[in-house]
Amino acid sequence: MTMQLTRAGERTDARLFIGGEWVDGPAHLEVRNPAHPDEIVGTIVRGTPADVDRAVAAAKAAQPAWAALGFRARAEAIGRGLDRLNEGVHERSVIYVRENGKTLEEAGHELKGLADRLRLSLEHVEELDHMRSIDSPTGRTLIAYRPYGVIVSIVPWNSPVTLAFNQIVSGLLAGNSVVVKPPESAPLALIASIEAFARELAPGLVNIITGLPDEIGDALTTHPDVGKIGFTGSIRAAKHIGSNAAQTIKSVTLELGGNDAAILLEDVDLSDATMDRMAASVFYMTGQVCMAIKRIYVPEKIAEAFIAAFRKAANKLVIGDGLDPKVTMGPMHTKLQLERGRAFVDDAVNRGATVEPVGTIADPELFDTGYFMQPSIVTNIAADAPLVVEEQFCPSVPIVTYRDLDDVLARANDTVYGLGGSIWSRDIEKALELATRVASGSVWINAHGTAFINRRAPYGGVKQSGIGRKAGLEGILDYLQLQTISSYEKAG
Repeated sequence: MTMQLTRAGERTDARLFIGGEWVDGPAHLEVRNPAHPDEIVGTIVRGTPADVDRAVAAAKAAQPAWAALGFRARAEAIGRGLDRLNEGVHERSVIYVRENGKTLEEAGHELKGLADRLRLSLEHVEELDHMRSIDSPTGRTLIAYRPYGVIVSIVPWNSPVTLAFNQIVSGLLAGNSVVVKPPESAPLALIASIEAFARELAPGLVNIITGLPDEIGDALTTHPDVGKIGFTGSIRAAKHIGSNAAQTIKSVTLELGGNDAAILLEDVDLSDATMDRMAASVFYMTGQVCMAIKRIYVPEKIAEAFIAAFRKAANKLVIGDGLDPKVTMGPMHTKLQLERGRAFVDDAVNRGATVEPVGTIADPELFDTGYFMQPSIVTNIAADAPLVVEEQFCPSVPIVTYRDLDDVLARANDTVYGLGGSIWSRDIEKALELATRVASGSVWINAHGTAFINRRAPYGGVKQSGIGRKAGLEGILDYLQLQTISSYEKAG
């Protein structure tokens, strides 16, 4: 192996992974630390369309033999690869923090539990590993599953390891081979994880192409030998990918942005435990999570009490370098993300909103030099302010009051997004009833976000938050095509 795992303070240089071989290139891209922007964490190869062609060719050559193994044998090989993911977790977590901006706790939690979460997909082998028979007037009709062939996995920077492996494992179990395009600003922990996983697989089944989207994105998403695209990212990018996919009628699975609303009822529990859970759902990964709470709707009658309780929870945040053990919230991922977040808050202030900073800054000098943003609670905000109606992807949350439940449900649903939502109430039965009226792919009761996903159940978005599902049986079926086989057996 030519990718070398390194420890804090050292560089990690990664190459392309094509047909089981690590391949260098003439040009490279730097990966920097958002907490220390002058620090180079490592480098990746600046791939080209020619590299894409080679990777797709390797995947195409490896796929037929893999598909011929059947679900059970594929699951066994994937399981061995998942065992490898438990090796070197701390080293990869440190790399993850340095390239991404997560805290060490966030990175470690994601990587330590990854193999067990992914292994849940393998539980569906018995259900998949046979053809279904239905009545036929002429003989027999069988319903079978067939892979797409080569799939492409394109993931963003916020949780690239989990997001890519969701697609890799489902795609491989379905009998496909995979070409992965990591995010250029946070690729290293993902590449290191694939390096460990792929040791148990035949060469060419998993390939890695790094580079700039503008230079290799079209080559990946228009390639005639690619049958399926799995993409997680922005709506804008998804529209371009969808247009490319349409040229050769490729299937797409899209997990896109969200503007998740948390709707509180008057009987909401305002205990420390509940407020800590809500604050974590807002500020986890500095608010840079598609399924984070991005709007809080609270009844007027309890607004003052709620804000006091939520403020207490939010003030426990400690902002700084994610490798500092006392830090609970890291930096924004890039300078562009930081500037965008600040612009949302400045706009809210200009509209007359009240912005209350929360949390403690661990190192003021570092705060001023890194891509750090003070978390805040925003009240008295206009309903049409960008911080309310757009996906802000930053640690500032608007709190909006309401009087009528039907009205607030309409306001929560009045958006192009539909990824997640939540109802907060002591009356679980009422909350469950209201959940059916929330126009989103996932709804939680008294919780919210990725930490509370049941990984045995499918999840994904509606409206412009996505197409298709991840996890559960449905997440595997998204990487399979149905085939109907009918026989004519009438006598005479």
